[in-house]
Amino acid sequence: MLENRNILIMGFGVTGKTALKFLKEFPCKIYVYDSNQDLQKLNVEEDFIIFKDEDLDNIDLIVKSPGIYPFHELLEKAREKNIEIISDIELSYRNLKTNNVLAVTGTNGKTTTTTILGDILRRVAKTYVVGNIGRGILEITREAKPEDYVVIEASSFQLENTVDFKPHIAVLTYVTSDHLDWHKTRQNYVDAKFKIFKNQDENDFAILNYEDKDLAEKYNLKAEKYYFSMGKISEKGAYLDQGKIYFNDGEKTEEVLDVKDIKIPGDHNIRNIMAAVIACKLLKIDLDIIKKSIESFTGVEHRIEFVREVDGVKYYNDSKGTNPDSTEVAVAAMDGDVVLIAGGYDKGADFDNLIEKSKDKLKIAILFGQTAEKISNSCKNHGVEFYITEDLKKAVELAKKLAIKGDDVLLSPACASWDMYKSYEVRGQHFKDLVKELM
Repeated sequence: MLENRNILIMGFGVTGKTALKFLKEFPCKIYVYDSNQDLQKLNVEEDFIIFKDEDLDNIDLIVKSPGIYPFHELLEKAREKNIEIISDIELSYRNLKTNNVLAVTGTNGKTTTTTILGDILRRVAKTYVVGNIGRGILEITREAKPEDYVVIEASSFQLENTVDFKPHIAVLTYVTSDHLDWHKTRQNYVDAKFKIFKNQDENDFAILNYEDKDLAEKYNLKAEKYYFSMGKISEKGAYLDQGKIYFNDGEKTEEVLDVKDIKIPGDHNIRNIMAAVIACKLLKIDLDIIKKSIESFTGVEHRIEFVREVDGVKYYNDSKGTNPDSTEVAVAAMDGDVVLIAGGYDKGADFDNLIEKSKDKLKIAILFGQTAEKISNSCKNHGVEFYITEDLKKAVELAKKLAIKGDDVLLSPACASWDMYKSYEVRGQHFKDLVKELM
């Protein structure tokens, strides 16, 4: 499949470097393109050929990093020449020895759901958690054995460039608009998300939010469908009823656990847990193992993460809240009045709905970054008091002055970090460091 082919790695960040390491095990010719780095200085000329425009006619396959714009000029030229363009998860899937592949995508909730799934499955078998979290999928592709589980957090960027990818169990937490700067239209974004189900057949399983049932029916999924819902449903899946989660396999219904035993806050996390419960029940995992894992799970770093309490004010790090829907969920999960710190890279999102739905809980919005002015306009439209600061440090200092006992200070930017930070992790860590310095 890869032998004697000319392969171009597009983007030489984390994904590109793991792709190079993986491909070096095959007798193929490897080219690398990255306009943001001087590849000559990396002193790895013996490992690859630095791509030049005239090389495109020789290329058989492109492995595209998620950070490369899908309508990049080079990709458009490659499409004209019918050169196959794939993502790292597609390359990995074609070379994995195991069929025990689970994949999770969604506008929000995918990291938490993937992490919970990984924690449960590790209790019964060797399990790799890869994709946007954990190790890169190409790092474990040759290592994973036929009996092992591979749990993938898959972004729309990765799914867009899949061809044969066929997870045995695919989860879509829920889908709304995001990354419109990237996909151009909401339909393109939704189509990319639903590619997770595209190659599944009647022997596979599709797990979806019941709220997306009508949308799912438009895609004519071949896999056996299971739904999760915050209310009782007759369809196969998991649902919440009178404070307890139940699982229905189509023949019988059984109680799974009481939500009082869940440590992570918010209705969104109940949904994430139900999705993971369905997947594990389909894999015949013992209910006691599922319950023990969920009851001990304390959450994901940078997702509604409690940092500390200062003078009766609680500080939460939700740097992973990179779109308005995610921030809306985080605000709703707070107990007190919310001093919201938001703003960042502009992905083309609309913030009006976020502010309108959250205004009753928002005491003040402190805004920074590229989208500060845009979010402030939404605050004006809905009567929410706001301040604009030059950076996160100033935002935290101002929050300390404005918050009173019983309030919650929440960093949930509703935006990506790329205008000021390398990643949401770096932004979140900076926030935690700033909060820990408060006197």
